[in-house]
Amino acid sequence: MAVQILSFSKMLFNIVTLLALAPSVLSAVTDNGAKRRNVVPGGYIVEFEDVMSVASDTKSSFYKSLSDKNMDPTHRMDLSSSLFKGLSFHVDTGLDQAVVAQDIQAMPLVRKVWPISLYDTQDFATAPYTNGSNSTSSSDTFSTHLMGHVDRLHAEGLTGNGTFVAVIDTGIDYLHPALGGCFGPGCKVAYGYDFVGDDYDGTNTPVPDSDPYSACNEHGTHVAGIVAAGPNPYNFTGVAPDATLGAYRVFGCSGSSGDDVLIDAFTRAYEDGADIITASIGGPNGWTEEPWTVVVSRIVAAGTPCTLAAGNDGSEGLFYGSSAADGIGVIAVGSIDNIESPVFTTYGTYSIDNSTTGEFGYLEAAIGMPNISLPLWAVSKDSAIVDDACEPLPADTPDLAGKLVLIRRGTCTFDTKAANVAAFGAQYIMFYNNAPSLTSASVSYPGILGAAMVSAEQGASWAASLATGSAIQVTITGDLTVFSSPPNNITGGHMSTFSMWNPTNEAYVKPEISAPGGNILSTLPLSQGGYGVLSGTSMATPFVAGVVALMTQARPDLDPYTIRAILGTTGHPVTFNDGRTTFDYLAPVVQQGGGEVDAFAAVHTSTVIDVANLAFNDTAHFVKEANFTITNRGTSEITYDFAYVNAATAYTLPDDGSTQPQTFPPDLVTSGTSVSFSAGSVSVAAGKSETVLVTLALPQDLATARIPVYSGFITINGTNGDSLNLPYAGIASSLKDATVLDASTGYPYITSTSDNTYVPLDANTVFTISVANTTINGTTDNSTGLLIPNLRIGLVMPSSLIRADLIPSNITYGTYTNTTTVLGVKTLGAIAGTPSVYQPRANAWSTAFYGVLDDGRRVPAGTYSILVRALRIFGDATNPDDYDSAETVPFTIKYVH
Repeated sequence: MAVQILSFSKMLFNIVTLLALAPSVLSAVTDNGAKRRNVVPGGYIVEFEDVMSVASDTKSSFYKSLSDKNMDPTHRMDLSSSLFKGLSFHVDTGLDQAVVAQDIQAMPLVRKVWPISLYDTQDFATAPYTNGSNSTSSSDTFSTHLMGHVDRLHAEGLTGNGTFVAVIDTGIDYLHPALGGCFGPGCKVAYGYDFVGDDYDGTNTPVPDSDPYSACNEHGTHVAGIVAAGPNPYNFTGVAPDATLGAYRVFGCSGSSGDDVLIDAFTRAYEDGADIITASIGGPNGWTEEPWTVVVSRIVAAGTPCTLAAGNDGSEGLFYGSSAADGIGVIAVGSIDNIESPVFTTYGTYSIDNSTTGEFGYLEAAIGMPNISLPLWAVSKDSAIVDDACEPLPADTPDLAGKLVLIRRGTCTFDTKAANVAAFGAQYIMFYNNAPSLTSASVSYPGILGAAMVSAEQGASWAASLATGSAIQVTITGDLTVFSSPPNNITGGHMSTFSMWNPTNEAYVKPEISAPGGNILSTLPLSQGGYGVLSGTSMATPFVAGVVALMTQARPDLDPYTIRAILGTTGHPVTFNDGRTTFDYLAPVVQQGGGEVDAFAAVHTSTVIDVANLAFNDTAHFVKEANFTITNRGTSEITYDFAYVNAATAYTLPDDGSTQPQTFPPDLVTSGTSVSFSAGSVSVAAGKSETVLVTLALPQDLATARIPVYSGFITINGTNGDSLNLPYAGIASSLKDATVLDASTGYPYITSTSDNTYVPLDANTVFTISVANTTINGTTDNSTGLLIPNLRIGLVMPSSLIRADLIPSNITYGTYTNTTTVLGVKTLGAIAGTPSVYQPRANAWSTAFYGVLDDGRRVPAGTYSILVRALRIFGDATNPDDYDSAETVPFTIKYVH
């Protein structure tokens, strides 16, 4: 098969995470800069020009060229495969890294250079773990398999036999009996490799070995069980229990991973012959040109389907796509909450006024809850309070040391509540839920030694008793853990509130499909109890990978693009749920994709559409007419009727004129499009195809300044019983008109590298910089203790190009040569570390300025300002009018030697 080689043409920087999490209170974006790129200091990836062959002397010649430029290279990884030929390495971190990148890119051998992006883990359990004893489950039918109709395929004998699913993750505890108990040929986990070693944290050099076993991180083992777990005490199996697994370990026991590691793992899995590659890894991005993303797209083009997690930042609102789920041809997977709430509940006891006693169930937080016996003290005795402990407690609050503090969940984060009680000495907290289900609290506040959560009913009962003046003593010993799986009548079968919202920054429609990912029971390392419950698009993604394995077993002729299209059009659209209430309109396509996956329909449909969705773009690039091709793979003629149903239209921006996108849930309206077809029905002979023209009329009653995103489904019903839903979406405004640069809260501004509060400094602040310090690392010069000016930039929408050009205030251009005119403005040039390209939507990020420009020149002492310009979406990079621009206040730099 001819392999399509996709070109790396741009650089992207992002933070990507393992996409498992615990439900928690949603909070607003804060100015912490967390979404700016994290990179390995001095770390780079290069792809060489000749992608088909790299001789051994190429590496030597390349490293010699770096040494000749005094870069002091240290080899990190060989990245050599049929799809990518390159290296990753470190250079001296004391060098100007912007100049380093430019010098490397100019080398004849180099096709492209990127800094090594770091990918942080984000792995939290929603329930304690158990070793399989004390099960009280009365059901032999796994709820998520009922949701996705996997049970019907199992009944037909489809179990993934003969398929190979590569799991790129934290490694797998293959000694687990439900995962085969061994590694190698003949085992369930037959393939794999450890690319990093236990001690790898992302910044240090990986130490690979051939054994992908890992018990120090539960994520990969949980993912593997969703794909292919065998029989176990909890009466469930994986979606494809007879599939063969590959364990490709890309994370150490803690810390991050680099995209060079991910590229190596994906290409290894591809060359090992994987039928499906799945990775529950991702992070805010939304551009298609990040290097790892393009490698995944190359793999898809070469014939191997890849499932990637859509992301867990649903709280951030629209236009918050994820790498590498945003890749071309990649199957991005959103999360739907389980219709049941499997939970491992630990039991404790309590007494009221030293007489009445009772038992209660609780879920430990990730920090645990040690054995204690303490009096219960409530911040509020009103169990209807919505913001319990969200504000600092009164000054007359008693010393809370030696008490178990009762707090109702809601409004603010768990850590905010913990901070307010910790201020009065609290060390142990018992939260109670504000919803009928039971979940765990995500607490990591310093000084809190234990935390757990009880049900809303138990917390309300305790609060009522305390309100009458009774004393309650709570005792926790952790002796008894019981498994149960009560129904989830609040959010079950609806999109998880954490599931990421799109469209991508280039108006592509994502995700392709959604699957059960909220409150999922699966395997854990034996050392962590063997079984447990996690939530996240991390859990939905292997579910779809398992479905693809069943499709591959039944229909081995399907290519990755057809698999993607079938999944996207055979799903079942779900109505919108905000975490508490279900509404009578469909969730937007940019949240749910094609809806809930239907494995049975995906395997048995005779009707195949050639696309997974239709993207109508924005109004400036509006696709008034689109088309899809419908193919009848059955044995007799089928007549199809066409209609459409609108999903909710989501507003990106609030109605108060703010340019900051709304957090979840965004404002939704039912105004939608009208859709017409070239024919209301069409008959297609067996083995034949017909193309249908779709004409779309935009809704006229929307507030276009708020960037409305409309969507819906084209319904396709065949006389043979096939029923498909083709998702579509678009933007009812011009994205080039959308503000990108956040100027509403004083951005851009100058602060200090030592000021972690990011307080804007007054005009004409004087900074003294050591000439010896040329490292572009955003820190204080340790040799002198001098402060460095720090440029703080805020983005409210994504930008493919951000410039930060230095403007002199009190020196004449004649005293400094090599000035330049950029976009119509005369400047001394871009500050080192900029321009920055392909940035995701983020609240804020920082760049330190050491008096050095991006070409390595040091500017003279003087007073300057920095002109920040961010290219708007779909803007022309050569047109100054397509940028948002803002200038900092002037500041003065001096030098010491």
